[in-house]
Amino acid sequence: MWISIRRKRFWAVALLLLYTLGGFFAAPPLLRREIVAQGQRALQRPVSLDQVRVNPFALSVDLGGFRLDEADGSPLLGFDRLYVRMAPSGLLHWAWGIADIRLEGLKGTVIRYGETDTNIGRLIQAAAQSEDARPERVEDRGLPRLLIHHLAVVDAAADVTDQVPGTPFKTRIGPVSVEFNDLSTLPERQGQQHIQVGLEGGAALEWTGTSGLNPIVSAGHVAARGPYMPLLARYFGDVFKVAVPTGTVTADLDYRVSRRADGAYALGIDHVSLAVRDLAVHEAGAAAPFLTVPDLRLAGGRLAWPERTAGAETLTVDGLAVALRRQADGRIGPMPWLADQPAATAPAQAAPPPGQGPAWSATLGKVVVRKAKVTVDDQALHEPARMELTPVDLTLDSLSSQAGAAFPFTLAAALTAGGQVSAQGRVSVLPAVQADATVTVAGLRLAAAQPYVREWARVDVNDGRLDAESELSFKTTDGLTIAGKGEVRALAVTEQGGDTPVVSWENLAIDRYEYSQSANALRISQVTVASPYLRLQVAANQTTNFNHLMVARDKVAAPTPIPATSPPAATPAVSVGRVLVAGGKADYGDASLPLPFSAHITNLQGEVSALTSGVSSPARLALRGQVGDFGQVTIDGRLVPFDPGRNTNVTMMFRNVEFPDLSPYTVKFAGRRIARGRLDVDLRYTVDGGKLNGANRVVIRDIKLGDRVDVPGALDLPLDLAIALLKDEEGRINVELPVSGDIHDPRFDVGSVIRAAAADLLTNLVTAPFRALAALFDGADADQLDHIDFAPGRADLEPPEREKIQHLAQALAARPQLALVVPGVMAPAVDRPQMQVDALDARMTRDLAGHYTIEDQRHYLEGLFGQRLGGDQLAPLRQSFTQAPAGPQAPGKAPPPPVVDEAGYVAALRDRLAGTETVDDATLAGLARARAAAVAAALRHQQPTLAAGRIALRDATTARADADGRIPLKLEAASAGD
Repeated sequence: MWISIRRKRFWAVALLLLYTLGGFFAAPPLLRREIVAQGQRALQRPVSLDQVRVNPFALSVDLGGFRLDEADGSPLLGFDRLYVRMAPSGLLHWAWGIADIRLEGLKGTVIRYGETDTNIGRLIQAAAQSEDARPERVEDRGLPRLLIHHLAVVDAAADVTDQVPGTPFKTRIGPVSVEFNDLSTLPERQGQQHIQVGLEGGAALEWTGTSGLNPIVSAGHVAARGPYMPLLARYFGDVFKVAVPTGTVTADLDYRVSRRADGAYALGIDHVSLAVRDLAVHEAGAAAPFLTVPDLRLAGGRLAWPERTAGAETLTVDGLAVALRRQADGRIGPMPWLADQPAATAPAQAAPPPGQGPAWSATLGKVVVRKAKVTVDDQALHEPARMELTPVDLTLDSLSSQAGAAFPFTLAAALTAGGQVSAQGRVSVLPAVQADATVTVAGLRLAAAQPYVREWARVDVNDGRLDAESELSFKTTDGLTIAGKGEVRALAVTEQGGDTPVVSWENLAIDRYEYSQSANALRISQVTVASPYLRLQVAANQTTNFNHLMVARDKVAAPTPIPATSPPAATPAVSVGRVLVAGGKADYGDASLPLPFSAHITNLQGEVSALTSGVSSPARLALRGQVGDFGQVTIDGRLVPFDPGRNTNVTMMFRNVEFPDLSPYTVKFAGRRIARGRLDVDLRYTVDGGKLNGANRVVIRDIKLGDRVDVPGALDLPLDLAIALLKDEEGRINVELPVSGDIHDPRFDVGSVIRAAAADLLTNLVTAPFRALAALFDGADADQLDHIDFAPGRADLEPPEREKIQHLAQALAARPQLALVVPGVMAPAVDRPQMQVDALDARMTRDLAGHYTIEDQRHYLEGLFGQRLGGDQLAPLRQSFTQAPAGPQAPGKAPPPPVVDEAGYVAALRDRLAGTETVDDATLAGLARARAAAVAAALRHQQPTLAAGRIALRDATTARADADGRIPLKLEAASAGD
């Protein structure tokens, strides 16, 4: 029988049955138990496996429900199904043959705890420790011979958590699908692969190509699609304080990894293309983006290694929009979106070690930026500024990292406020930055600088256009050099909110300027100013409109200072060949005067030559202009403009100026108008070493004084008398006013010095009547003639004062235009006590009649004392004047009664009671008037024919007694016409 054990057929059937039973029923539980046990021992973590199925005929193993957990029970790795089917055909190649590997539902958890610490790293470390604990180690014989016909990973995913950032980052990678065909470790065998990875937000990564493992070679195509930018922004959220809600990436490249004949590997990447669309970058919490990129495209990219070359054909950016700002603390934004990080020192780029190949070389054929927009908001100003450039077009050609490579560029930008800026040239960056360019500015509106001007002055820049052409060069060794020409057209600067210009010109042109950073010098050939205008106004408080316009420095916004890394740069040396002025005008007004003054200067022309800041040679001045209708001003000389105290010699001449036009100044100075006259003034100033010497010559012709104007602070002088003393036989007044001083003294003011010299001259003249009058008479004291002294409480003239009256009366007769002003005078501090004593004495004289003995006075005063001050104070007062009798006391006799000092007691009563007498202010005022009347009467007694107006009485004044106890009545001199 065929089932006989002696037959081979029986054993064949038995073996088949045993193989079948062992494969289908015995192997699965054994395999499941071994996988779990070995897994837990090797990985030191809980491992579970739901089921194992074995098909011994198909040579397949099917694992289901695998799960690897952390010690705390959290999931680490797992899959729904792993199917492996062996391929006996591999034996033909002496290799392990696998027909199919299929992994479904692979799920993993990746957690990064620190810079180099991850849960996967910990898992590998545990496995390595377990491997090291094995008593026998298998010798590494290289890659096993393996042939996998098909490998597929379906619906894989991983949850990724990065705990290193301040805000932990979490995302999910998946679904991931992987498919390999003919993956083999056999020599020179290559298979095909296709990998797709899904990322957050719909982003995807796809890799297709062929690969080999022995040697490692690969070639294929990699593509990335979707919103990568928001994902990256979220990951780096703690480094960059930005939000990127939109931004899609489309990237493609072809690659190849090959092994060269020398055994080294090579990497080549070609046909790289990158497109970024609809990118918007916001600062954290901001509604509007500071960076938008509608379309960025990189084409023709390539990379070769170990040749270390990289490059691309073109980089094109369309519609780029950048919004920058300067914050209140002076920092430039949006740089603050960089999180605060400790400053790191960038490592120096060293040459590659020997044998490592050449240094990296990068090229980029062309960079094109089209229709870009740049907005700058300056929040560090009191009045925030905004500047917008659009469109901005930039082109860069032939970019290269090769040393000495220079690449051409063109730039064109338009300001929305008005104006165009363009540049073209060449720039290189290695081994040092170097640039040469031609820069053109056309029609740039200066009104755009209004907020910056307001930091310094309260003005409105209503007009003005800047045109300039410059050649710019920059080298690291020589710094920056600029040469060119420019002009500012139709500038008009008005007071803030006003319409009338403060400064204006039709054209200011610079025909040639050159700046050198290495020489620290600015050279200007010629500046031409056509039709300039200046308006200077002096306010009522004697400040000018420029004082009002300028902003105090402590109110200017000051950015937070940046720590200095080098000493401050020295002030550049400035030189100007000459400044030409043509058709200039100026308006001058002075509201600080009692009569508002204004002057109009026209047809100002001339030049200032050889202006320099670095040497002591002076500049030359030659200016002329018209003052009023027929007056002229000429300015000639030389001065060192940046140090006028070194070597200055300037002459200013005014000719045929109408004197009535200057009445506001004569009114302020001396309180008089000028009715008629003409004025010539020569002002000659020399300054050497800070020492000023001036010779001022004033010639006044046909002067006639006008009305008097009461002006506080004006010199109250009899100008009519001064004019009579100064006027020569031809009716001219010729005055020399020398001026000197140290201009480095902060208290020095040349205007004040001139006014003081004129005031001294006039004061000496108009106060001369008293001194001159004293000189008319022998024996008259010049220092005493200007006042009459009175005794306290008295209005009668004493003999020395009557002599003064006599001299004054003779002077009035000799000077018909001279008048005297006699004010009443009183000194309450001495007049009132004396008048109280006189009143008490008069009362006692009247009441005591002929009974005026000391005893009568005592009785009278004691009675009056009791009435006014109270009788209870008499006894103490009397006791203070009572004392024991003088001389020795006789023995055995009673002591004599005390003795009263009657005279002292009566005097004390008199002094106490005098203070109770009433002398009011009206009585003192009457005394003052009586004194003035006494002086006037005495003068008229000496000169009965004096006109009534030549002696004027004035209201009472208060004075102090002199050292002799006398009260001086100060006389004033005046013109008889006043």
